[in-house]
Amino acid sequence: MFNNEIIVSVVDDDLGTAISFHEALRQNIDGISVFSFTDPVKAFEHFTENNENYALVISDLRMPSLNGLELLKKVKTLNPKVRTILMSAYNFEEEELYQQYMKEAVINSTIEKPVTMNRLYQRVRDQLDVN
Repeated sequence: MFNNEIIVSVVDDDLGTAISFHEALRQNIDGISVFSFTDPVKAFEHFTENNENYALVISDLRMPSLNGLELLKKVKTLNPKVRTILMSAYNFEEEELYQQYMKEAVINSTIEKPVTMNRLYQRVRDQLDVN
């Protein structure tokens, strides 16, 4: 990988969501390399190997083996500069761990499913400071 490569990853155990977000971001936001994962453990392995090039991790909340909150906490522990977006179809804003992670800036933004592509693009651009 090139040192100036900007990586954005989408992590969702639903393959359809992972693929559609991957393609939408790849086609509509210039200057990024997009990776998608259905397995959060594999996503974290990729992040560990390439964390210096990561700009953003978008993760679903509810996934097997490692939930989105846990994944984003691990990401931020390894590289606090990486921006994070947590997405879910469930109302998680009242969960104590969510509130704690928002205060600690483990989660930089949220997206509620179902997600419109315009909302996705806007949230990603906001986190990447892309206009």
